[in-house]
Amino acid sequence: MASNSAPTGGAERYGPGDEAIGLEPGDFVLTHREHLIGKFISVAQKRRFRGPERVFAHWSHCALVVGPEGELVEVDRPGVERSPLAKYRPAEYHVVRLGPEVGPEARRRATAYALARVGQKFGYLAMFSAALWLVFGWRLKLSRADHHICSTLVARALQEAGLIADLDPTFVLPADLARRFAARP
Repeated sequence: MASNSAPTGGAERYGPGDEAIGLEPGDFVLTHREHLIGKFISVAQKRRFRGPERVFAHWSHCALVVGPEGELVEVDRPGVERSPLAKYRPAEYHVVRLGPEVGPEARRRATAYALARVGQKFGYLAMFSAALWLVFGWRLKLSRADHHICSTLVARALQEAGLIADLDPTFVLPADLARRFAARP
């Protein structure tokens, strides 16, 4: 059964050099990237997230945990790839732990979804669509099923686990995931 609420696990902050332990497949990572696209995402999200919710716009990237040692599936240019969580240790990041109510089968579905997309392309159309929505408020679905951005991949994986059924993954951004799972920087 799909749920519209966040599980009880919670978000944990890790500062530069800190190592997250006890990860479970299906958990996910939020981070802030300093490159041009990351900065654009944060600035544009601040147009949509105002007042007390503005803090969530800090997050500009997310990735799904697919292994207990911090193996991730994430979308970066040129596309969907596997990478280690250790690459984020030099910076601040949060791990969102899904909690005990998300069982092993739901976690397996989430990770299987993400792993099946490894090797697919970066979603430039989806990124353009997100930009139009953030900057102008135009909700146009410009995407291809085999092209992804980080937040849509994580959102669809979480939906495979029966979570966030009320969100349209096409328009989910890192700030949406942060707000839903209370990941404050």
